[in-house]
Amino acid sequence: MDDRIDALLADIEAADSAARVHARRGEYGDEVAGQAAERTLLERLRGAVGSTVRVTMSDREVNGAVRFLGRDIVVVAGAEVSAVAISAVRGLRLTTKVHRFEVGGLERLGMGSALRRWSAAHEEVSIDVADRSGGIRGRCELVGADYVEIAGRIVPFAAISAVHARTNPFE
Repeated sequence: MDDRIDALLADIEAADSAARVHARRGEYGDEVAGQAAERTLLERLRGAVGSTVRVTMSDREVNGAVRFLGRDIVVVAGAEVSAVAISAVRGLRLTTKVHRFEVGGLERLGMGSALRRWSAAHEEVSIDVADRSGGIRGRCELVGADYVEIAGRIVPFAAISAVHARTNPFE
């Protein structure tokens, strides 16, 4: 009879312990959810610099390592280097869950800075324009404050979803 009572008490103790663990997990989950509500995509991308990413855009995917985060762009180095406009990102797969809050000193640089650096290096680029299939390929003839002239076409920065080249403009 003592064995049955001991087993019953052990079962009650185990159930109570499991209930406490479940409650702690719920509290922890609520705390994590509350903290996540305060985090931004830019903080998540800052935390991903140096790690692998898959960027999904409306017409293509870019895979590689995050090499630079600038004003409204993320630079991904894979088979080629891509400066992707954050507004063109439709989804991300990251290998890290880290958020970084401090803004880097070069984060003020954006698509114009990347295009100017590629232009100065006479680098051939391919520009993906939103809502248009196929890229515009060539060397940047002129980079203005909010547009680029390439292959005889003027393309506003706001219309660019990504620019692809062989080299990283920020290294």
